[in-house]
Amino acid sequence: MKQCHSVLYVDDDPDICEVVRASLGLMAGLNVFIAGSGETAIDLAYALRPDLILMDVMMPGLDGPSTLKFMRESPPIDAIPVIFLTAKVLPAEIAHLLELGAIGVIGKPFDPMTLGDQLLTVWRSVGLADAGTPARGAQAAVKQQVSSLTGDFLRRTRGDVIRLTEMFERAGTGDTTVLKGAERLAHSIHGAGAMFGFPQLSAAAGAIEQMIGEFLSGPAPQRTGGSAKVHLLHCAEKLAREVQMASVKDVPLQESAGR
Repeated sequence: MKQCHSVLYVDDDPDICEVVRASLGLMAGLNVFIAGSGETAIDLAYALRPDLILMDVMMPGLDGPSTLKFMRESPPIDAIPVIFLTAKVLPAEIAHLLELGAIGVIGKPFDPMTLGDQLLTVWRSVGLADAGTPARGAQAAVKQQVSSLTGDFLRRTRGDVIRLTEMFERAGTGDTTVLKGAERLAHSIHGAGAMFGFPQLSAAAGAIEQMIGEFLSGPAPQRTGGSAKVHLLHCAEKLAREVQMASVKDVPLQESAGR
């Protein structure tokens, strides 16, 4: 039975990467490596030959399913087990990912306190040996690190809201090229906000992501019209309020973690 001593985590969101590194890095005997894109994941898979790859589905460029497809056609990395981490957990979507060759799917947002246990469950379910056990004191250490990362996320998101507002102003003048970047930024905030325990913040970012997607798929006048700009700016204001409320909520948590 193959044991798991190394995991390569693949995700374009730096916040989630750091949480996964903290969560899995405290599993005894488990080395954790990070790749920020599907292309980098393929390079590291060749270089490191990890025992397991844990990978996000939605990524710019080479997404998760495309990365897995490339790997399955590329010896000697074609047999590395892959688990997907995704918010799309409908039965049909899970079945599709398993048909591609993944050994399992873990839903997002995930609980950093139990991610290691979820990984172990999938690993064992396909007849593989233990992937390590949580190190002593791991849970407390993960909680402290996640608390620190939460503060970093909120500070970064305040700046991201300003960037989104600037992008929407430019889009309102006809420069719709910025909307794809705004969509990716909103997607990142949407996913990380849910993971860090701020559902309203996550929902506000998700509304922006959905609205941009609708604008981009609609006719040009709809994308560039004044009403689109007004709606996006209104959503950005709501997101800013949610970030402020989340920051107030996070202060006692940070103080508690620091004691």
